[in-house]
Amino acid sequence: MSFSANTFLAVSRQILVYGGLSVVSFGIFGSVMILLIFSRKPLNENPCSKYIRANAILSLFFLPFYFLPTILTHGLQINVLAFNTSFCKFQSSYAGFTITSIFIINCFIFFDRYVISSRSVRMRSYSSKHIAQTLITIGLCIAFGLIGIPAAIFYENIPLGPNGSYICASRSNRFLLCVAMIYFPILEGILPFILAVVFWLLTRKQVRTVHNKDLVRRLDRQITRMYLFHILINTIASAPFAIINLYRSLPLKTARTQDQENTVQSFRLLGLWLFYVQYCTDFYIYLAVSNEIGKQAVEVLCFWCRQRITSITYNHEMTSLRAGTKTSTQY
Repeated sequence: MSFSANTFLAVSRQILVYGGLSVVSFGIFGSVMILLIFSRKPLNENPCSKYIRANAILSLFFLPFYFLPTILTHGLQINVLAFNTSFCKFQSSYAGFTITSIFIINCFIFFDRYVISSRSVRMRSYSSKHIAQTLITIGLCIAFGLIGIPAAIFYENIPLGPNGSYICASRSNRFLLCVAMIYFPILEGILPFILAVVFWLLTRKQVRTVHNKDLVRRLDRQITRMYLFHILINTIASAPFAIINLYRSLPLKTARTQDQENTVQSFRLLGLWLFYVQYCTDFYIYLAVSNEIGKQAVEVLCFWCRQRITSITYNHEMTSLRAGTKTSTQY
């Protein structure tokens, strides 16, 4: 049993390392593609594009700056998070700020999708670029104030044992319990799914009652459908990590054996990897659901290829020209 539990733990670490590196690579590419696509017409004319670009920017920096150190710490067992207290505080604050910001912006997207399908002109006026920019700013401030600052205050390097090693963790057990039993299960598990279902039902009802179907444009319908699939997959990806954190936080009558602890840690590593998958899937979900996104993606890639070919051709011609000039000078 001991060998089996240890093997499971080793395999889980390898999955976190290689699967995590794949998540980072696909996530960075996907985030860049979202920024390029939603900065082009006609998508950049939609107010929802501001929310989508904001989430893409958050994911673009979050994956390499936070997930890579997490891979090193939990996958390769190089505890970079405990190098110094300042880095520990920054990473903890940055993670909480980013995850919460993305959740808040997703809520704003739900609201935007709801009002855009309304028959009321006044309600539809709330879907605007100016309001989107204002809400994004407010959301970032709320995330930083509610999660970012408390995490920076409570997290620090705590001695792990008599061997002199440290771990980046909260010195407040109450804060840890709130994160494990409220934050992850509710904000990253149940609540996004409930909000998605509620807003989908309300939006669907409004669309059916709208006499002029052109009020709800085809592009808006595609964006609404994209985000419903997006939240559904995010909920599935974050549920295992939320459940295992909740389980680890529950008080036990008897301490777990080493084999049991290794098994729990293995599931936690797998849940951790799956949790970060949600930050790399946005572009690929949009690509699968929306024809417009696929069309724009092809145009962006073709434009990049043409620019690359033009640059290579120009450099080759300039090199040949210099070589010809040097030969003529010698003669």
